[in-house]
Amino acid sequence: MNFVLRLLASLALLLSATIAFAHGDEKHREAKRPAATTAVAAQPAHDMEAMGRAAVTEETTQGHDAEQVERGGIAGALKSLHPATVHFPIALLLMAALTELFVMARRTPEREAAVKIMIYGGAAGAVVAALFGWIHTGLWFGGDTVMQLHRWNGMLIAALNSVAAWIAFQNPQSRLAFRLMLFPIAALLIAQGYMGGELAHGLNHLKL
Repeated sequence: MNFVLRLLASLALLLSATIAFAHGDEKHREAKRPAATTAVAAQPAHDMEAMGRAAVTEETTQGHDAEQVERGGIAGALKSLHPATVHFPIALLLMAALTELFVMARRTPEREAAVKIMIYGGAAGAVVAALFGWIHTGLWFGGDTVMQLHRWNGMLIAALNSVAAWIAFQNPQSRLAFRLMLFPIAALLIAQGYMGGELAHGLNHLKL
């Protein structure tokens, strides 16, 4: 009996010590919390205002960016593709004109075939570039003189390229008609590239 009572007393003491330790730890944690709160409360008011303004500004910026992305979408992406589509036909057609000079120096089937392939690709690329040019500006016929010249010169290049590609497809024995189309196209391309630079980078962008 005494042994049982002692055992119960020991268990009671152990239980009370455990409860006391647990409550003591909670009190310790609670004692730490006001310190953190006090540190926050002790921050200057203008710092808190600055933090609040920064948070509001960040939220506003993120909202604006999301709105811009939503507004852009596929239409915005298509409008921005015009500069990317012009380099391909420019390179092909200028190389076609250069290769044609080698054909004039020494006519070979390989050189003629190379010119034909480049004029086909350049003609297709010129039509695509002109199409994306209209997508870029929309059905808008305004703008200054440089814009007007750039727009209609691009259309002229696309049209002349289509004719040159048709002549090359016919494979005439004389290349005179083809050359009368190809070399003016190369000159128009150089002028077109310059006007594109004027529109993108400002007047007299080459500082000539």
